Amino acid sequence: IVKKWVDFYKEHRAILNSDIIHLRRADGSDWDGFIHVNPELKEKGLMMVYNPLSSPIKKNIRVPLYYTGLTDQVWVHDSKGNKVKRSLNRDYSLTLEIEIPPYGCNWYVFK
Repeated sequence: IVKKWVDFYKEHRAILNSDIIHLRRADGSDWDGFIHVNPELKEKGLMMVYNPLSSPIKKNIRVPLYYTGLTDQVWVHDSKGNKVKRSLNRDYSLTLEIEIPPYGCNWYVFK
């Protein structure tokens, strides 16, 4: 497990050391998460979402991408290796369907 997360940090070091925006307060009753942003990098954003519950979570959430510098379209890469090109809303946000396993986390990279 340690090797997995050290390798993850080394791969995404630049964006993980960038500014952070909290998406939802961690209150233990639903998902919580944050997004690292930096418009000067290839990886414009990296979002981490967590599930503190004993049941899986599947929701559509609004991800604010204004501070990533992205304006029209974005490539979304997830922790399962999938990638998809999506269009941004007029307010530079993206509606994203997230799935988080019980007591787990997922991450998404925005390019």
